[in-house]
Amino acid sequence: MIQRIQTVYMFLAAVVTVVCLCLQIGTFYALDVPVLSEYNLWLTDSIVGAHHFMVWPLFAVLVLSATVGLCTIFLYTNRKLQARVCLLNTLLLIGWYILFGVFSQTVTGNLPDEVSLTFRPAVPAALPCVALILYLMARRSILADEKLVRAADRIR
Repeated sequence: MIQRIQTVYMFLAAVVTVVCLCLQIGTFYALDVPVLSEYNLWLTDSIVGAHHFMVWPLFAVLVLSATVGLCTIFLYTNRKLQARVCLLNTLLLIGWYILFGVFSQTVTGNLPDEVSLTFRPAVPAALPCVALILYLMARRSILADEKLVRAADRIR
């Protein structure tokens, strides 16, 4: 059945992931002046306005997570597979945070020693964490449904 609570959790997680795709996730500062704005697909140079597409794997992971999350909703007939795919989405979002940390460190490390950049994440960088929690809640509800079905099968 599609009208289960885990469907709501998975749909909200996919929506939150898509919202994160569209917003700025961080800013690099040099002497408290914003130099680079980081999005999931590119870095925007504040001075020149050019886009640098070196952070595209962040975008790819979130697009994959949102797509898999929406497809997971329709796996309601196979609850075990649905629970595994929720776990896969959780791992994808953890991988996004690992990539996010790696890219924020490598961008600051590729500059000359005279230029010191500091990175400040923006609030939308917390949205994948919200999606991660929603996927874990959905997985817990799916497993509870599976347990309930098994108990009903034992009674028959």
